Amino acid sequence: MVIVSVLRWALLAMEALIFGPIFYLYVLAFSAISVAGKRRARNAPLPSSPGSPNYTFAILIPAHNEEVVISTLLTSLAQLDYPEDQYAIYVVADNCNDNTANLARAFGRTNVYERFDEVKRGKGYALNWLWQKLEKDQLKFDAYIILDADSVVVPTFVQAMARELAQGGQAMQANNTVLNTTDSPNTALRLVALTLINHVRPLGRNGLGASSTLTGNGMCLSRTLLMRYPWQAYSLSEDYQYYLTLVEHGERVRYVPNAVVRSQMPTTFAQMRTQDIRWESSEPGQKTWKVALKLLGAGLRSRDFVRIEAVAELLTPPLSFLVGCCLLTFIASLLLLSLPDLLLSLILIGGLMCYIGTALYLLRPPRAVYMAFLHAPGFVLWKLWVYFVLRRSKKYTREWVRTSRTG
Repeated sequence: MVIVSVLRWALLAMEALIFGPIFYLYVLAFSAISVAGKRRARNAPLPSSPGSPNYTFAILIPAHNEEVVISTLLTSLAQLDYPEDQYAIYVVADNCNDNTANLARAFGRTNVYERFDEVKRGKGYALNWLWQKLEKDQLKFDAYIILDADSVVVPTFVQAMARELAQGGQAMQANNTVLNTTDSPNTALRLVALTLINHVRPLGRNGLGASSTLTGNGMCLSRTLLMRYPWQAYSLSEDYQYYLTLVEHGERVRYVPNAVVRSQMPTTFAQMRTQDIRWESSEPGQKTWKVALKLLGAGLRSRDFVRIEAVAELLTPPLSFLVGCCLLTFIASLLLLSLPDLLLSLILIGGLMCYIGTALYLLRPPRAVYMAFLHAPGFVLWKLWVYFVLRRSKKYTREWVRTSRTG
């Protein structure tokens, strides 16, 4: 009986630990649905190009051996509905040994820089190097848009960012989603996962007046902001590192749902490995709890909701972890014949289902996405393996590794 009592207390403690993150995600889901409903009710289209604010943009594309996909992105950018004299495209071919630079030069409006540095490798270093080049050449713009080479954007992408700049935005994040949704069950599940983290959560945080995260692809940073907080993010998750820097200093990243960028996702677990490890990596030398305490202290001292809310986002575990914990608590409550624990586990599962269901409600995906849920157990196990094993191995995290892609 003593063992059973201890197990029940342990089960209750586990349920209490995951209740907070799940409740937080439920609140964000509710807020996202509310914001989406208001946007549909307004149904306000973007202003046409002639009426757009008069801002200049540099579109920056860091590319490492991207000859397979770079032309698709540049073709997409050629269709932008924005005055051509108000934006310029810059590709930094970073440590390339393929035809990336030549293919980029084939597009007339593209400016190509080549960079070779075997020590300082990765997207963060490439971006900082390119910014320094532009400053040295006296090429100054109101804002800078960062796009991954395997992406395509909607024609109104720059318009949406210009309108946000006109409303006072300094750091913006686009709706970063999936291009090749139906290529495999993995890409279909990736669509749901990215919709949750790159659309539902930032849309909900918009509604609460909090900050979005930066996801690397589709970031837009004003020159004023970069002069105030120079780019010094070089970790595997350089985008999240810079987001934390901004929030720590009281800045808010705005989510711009009308600015849609779609990127090609890996189709197999072997291809997914490098990308997932990079996404799950944290800044070297910094513990999550230390960053959270720093943000919380700064937020309480300044009574800043943005920094306080960022702590909740920072401490929320991956969805795969929460799903695994919910299933464990449900099975344990059945084995222990504990009705209160069973009810609580069902409430937790219901909260997660509402959160996941919000993505499906806002997305209205094709049938292939629903069929892909048959592969969800394997997808969750893979994510848990990455989170608990691979991301902690120096073999996979000592340097940036390109994600293998298909044309």
